[in-house]
Amino acid sequence: MSLIVMTAVTGKPSKEKIIEYLKGLKENGINEALLYPRSGCELEYLSQEWFDTISWFIEGAKSLDMSIWLYDDFNWPSGDCKGKVSAIPEFRLKSIVTKGKDIGKISYKSQHNSSLFGEKFFPNLLSSDAVDYFISLTHEEYYKRFSEYFGNVIKGIFTDEPSIGYAAEEDSVPYYDGMEKDYYSLFGRDFFSDMKSEYDNFYLYTIKTVSKKFNECYISKISSWCKSHNILMTGHFLCDDIPTAAVKHSGDFLKNLSTLSLPGIDEISTSFDNINELSLFGAIEYAGRKNGAMAELFALGPCDMSYAKKRAMLYLSACHKIDHYFLAISHLDMRGNIFVCDFFSNFNVDQCDFSGMRLLSSEAEIAKSYAKKDFTPQIYVRYPFELCAKNVTKNLDLSCFYELLNELTYNQIQWKFTNDELVNAPIIELNDRLEIMLDGTVSSIAEICDKFRKNPLVTDLNLDTVRGIFVRKYDDGSFVIINLFAPYGEYLVDGQKRFIDTHEVVLSPDTDQRKRQTFSPTFNIKYHNKNVARLMYLNASKEAKITCQNDSVVSFEIRNGTEAYINGQVLTCTNESDLTFGMRELYSATSELYLKNGVHTIKAENDLKYMPSVLVSGDFQAEVSSYEPYTLALKRRKCTFCKEKFSDYGKVEMYAEVTVPEGVSSIELSGTTLYTTLFIDEISLGEKICSPYIFNVPNNLWGKTVCLRIIQYSSMAPIFGDTDYWDKNAESSQWRGTPSTTKVLFGFDSIKWIY
Repeated sequence: MSLIVMTAVTGKPSKEKIIEYLKGLKENGINEALLYPRSGCELEYLSQEWFDTISWFIEGAKSLDMSIWLYDDFNWPSGDCKGKVSAIPEFRLKSIVTKGKDIGKISYKSQHNSSLFGEKFFPNLLSSDAVDYFISLTHEEYYKRFSEYFGNVIKGIFTDEPSIGYAAEEDSVPYYDGMEKDYYSLFGRDFFSDMKSEYDNFYLYTIKTVSKKFNECYISKISSWCKSHNILMTGHFLCDDIPTAAVKHSGDFLKNLSTLSLPGIDEISTSFDNINELSLFGAIEYAGRKNGAMAELFALGPCDMSYAKKRAMLYLSACHKIDHYFLAISHLDMRGNIFVCDFFSNFNVDQCDFSGMRLLSSEAEIAKSYAKKDFTPQIYVRYPFELCAKNVTKNLDLSCFYELLNELTYNQIQWKFTNDELVNAPIIELNDRLEIMLDGTVSSIAEICDKFRKNPLVTDLNLDTVRGIFVRKYDDGSFVIINLFAPYGEYLVDGQKRFIDTHEVVLSPDTDQRKRQTFSPTFNIKYHNKNVARLMYLNASKEAKITCQNDSVVSFEIRNGTEAYINGQVLTCTNESDLTFGMRELYSATSELYLKNGVHTIKAENDLKYMPSVLVSGDFQAEVSSYEPYTLALKRRKCTFCKEKFSDYGKVEMYAEVTVPEGVSSIELSGTTLYTTLFIDEISLGEKICSPYIFNVPNNLWGKTVCLRIIQYSSMAPIFGDTDYWDKNAESSQWRGTPSTTKVLFGFDSIKWIY
């Protein structure tokens, strides 16, 4: 299988909870999990208790015919074994100042954020002894206990953002003992003399020297260890989407990335319009061209990212040789959000719409088949390793490089990266003045695009190419079209009109010209669960309000350890939480309370973005009516639906009596992004996670009056409310993920019979 969830091992999970978790994954199309110790884990890392817990995962996975991937450290960056390596002074990463008054000064630097990374120093991955020690503490300890599972249940081990550049600040480069000797051996020159004389190629030669050492000491060493133990080495490097930073942190980035047995990239933001997005994918296409590759995806969320967008990212990845998709992250429970609290994504049964993962898993297998295909580039682009290495201490502006890759892509010109290979096609590269060169001649991006743009597969109706439409044409004649961020609407695909929806993926031409007839029954609404909404206490605020538009019966879910009051009276929790899998252990519930029509004040504190202090649940529709103080307006839920979509949480059913026309072949819903199932009476017509929402109708139903039932599912995003408002107004943050849409809208814009 191709989908692997990155499982955040938090708390002290019991064997029973682990089996319950794995079964939840298995039942919903997920067959592989990476075990990821991160903030919120209450087990001593690599203790006997830790290994006992890992054994429960492995044994459970084996019993369920699932696979496990290991993670090589606690949090990140890899190579430190949660501080045990860098606790030894000679195993700490060093740098050397190369200019200014401190030229020649060698030192190691403490980490800039110990609360995030967890330890004080960075490990020296340019020391063979330090890396051997790291392997002995981690890889060897896993093998000692679980060798019988290596190569069958255990597929590989994941390294996360190892770097030689963490200690190198401005005007400094990575350094290791014996570097001067290696520099001389490679280039026949004196390191210190070149540094002091500001020799033109000093930084290039230095980066090549440390890059070779990094490859030998860390990447090749661990890759070889994994190969000899019948598993894969996978993972990704730091700042892999920015060539200037990638060279600083990894040296010859493309070469070192290619050394991993399963090379990988970090694509956790899913921001298709990032200016440097295509540089990242070009790099992994280069590294994965022989044996495939992996991508870490989706961690910056949001947790209500549509399945259509997830599917689009899978296919964009596959178009660049990626055939393993690591889904970040899947929480055993959510206590990790206390420590890393500014972003949240979740791949487990907490998500009400998680059953849709079965369909996404099937899509991943199709995408994987495209990763095996090849395409012939019209042009090669030289990765700017040497340019970046020469300017490693400068803030080099590569905007022209990113613009070049974007314009080539959106003009549907097929390109690939080259590093230092000889190729049989035109080459574009940057010279030292950051001018774009085509086969040695200075050229503009417009000139290059005009020369190589030939017969674009997709255009707008004016025959112009469109920014945001990605096209990959394969040597076997097949193609993939992905709407990354272009407007939805009509386009020409190979000369034929076709509607392309937001984030839609088109794998083959189709010209569905069947007749469509809109019908508009009034649907009754059935809610399958209580609604749940948060109270928000931002910054130092301790007060929020609920405005009941009618008398209401509610209960409160209160995070354990939180004191909360309603109208000055303490809220006492007497019941177990009724929340989802990852939250229920962290909350307790009050009995049902009767709230009269009017305003009620709820006091609490220590609120967290993705760990609310107080939630309210009940049979209501909720919306934020004020932010100062935060006020939830509760009113009666909608009981019917025709055209106006409505917000809620969980599982909602819409049903109406309709007569199936003679000759109808299908039903089509437009204007939704939710996981949707459709029934006629008790007969399932299927399930969809993205456009086109077309469901085939059996002809034995023609002419019959039936109950048409449409069931839709939200994510858990509504629980967290308006996270965009939180981000804009919070006084502090570490980093921020993509904000959720704040509301999940059930319903659709139109429903049609197709003949």
